[in-house]
Amino acid sequence: MPHSTFVRLTDPTGALAVVAPELGGWLLRYARPTAKHGLVDALHFEPAIVDRYPKEMWAGNPLLFPLVSFNHRPGQEHHYEWGGKIFALPQHGFARRVKWAVTEQSEGAVTMELTDSEATRGGYPFAFRHCVTYRLDGGRLHFEQVIENRGAEPMPFSAGIHPYFQVPLTAKGERAACFVEIPEGRRVEPHDAWARYTAKPFPAQNWSVAEDVAGTLMFAELKKRALLLVDPASELEVELNWEDAPQHRFCAIWSRTTDAPFYCLEPWTALPNSFTRAQPGEVLVLEPQRTFRAAMWMELRAMA
Repeated sequence: MPHSTFVRLTDPTGALAVVAPELGGWLLRYARPTAKHGLVDALHFEPAIVDRYPKEMWAGNPLLFPLVSFNHRPGQEHHYEWGGKIFALPQHGFARRVKWAVTEQSEGAVTMELTDSEATRGGYPFAFRHCVTYRLDGGRLHFEQVIENRGAEPMPFSAGIHPYFQVPLTAKGERAACFVEIPEGRRVEPHDAWARYTAKPFPAQNWSVAEDVAGTLMFAELKKRALLLVDPASELEVELNWEDAPQHRFCAIWSRTTDAPFYCLEPWTALPNSFTRAQPGEVLVLEPQRTFRAAMWMELRAMA
């Protein structure tokens, strides 16, 4: 995909972001100048991964809609039932695999729009408008989301983001020494392939990136909707904050392997298999002509 289709954002601090609207509204980069290391990328990015899109998206920040994670019915993987009918949806939905249209653009911000089409209605028979804005302000990258139900029927969905944070943040860092500050909350444990789940108290702690999370850690009811990824050797940290996204009640932590160059911190509105487990369960149901809003931000900075 030619780089001319990418949108490059900058702000007076020297921070930059790169967004690919035609590649699922994919945020490819967020970087910021630092005193000790020069320009540092907070998100893992490799041109080779972009070249393999949509087969691979292990970089940047893909958008998850109208489904987070997976959903299955007995004998039917990646299917869900709604209104007495059965539909197929791929892992994490379709939003990250289709073109978004740019509706507004400035030096430091871009707004993209996705609406229902013949291609989406086969697996998701709802009329919607989904807008996402990325905006740089003072070196911080803001994410703003608006989802509208433009149809005549209630619209079920779940939504989330999937940022692949760089670990370590610089070549001077060590992956195994990095950690995530996790607030007090509840750790969610699945049973029977997410047919049901239990949740137990989880004390606030520093969680080592060296721990294997290929099976995904799931959290709910965090006392603060914010996670801090810390790289002590680089003396840098990245905060992901979703205090202004109250319906993103869950968070997934995942990395493919213990030596992968990325580590994912993912606020979601629902848990896996949410459409099947208990309708509506965590699935959000937006009434006709109503609007869902969420706002988050991430910030790369020197350690406090």
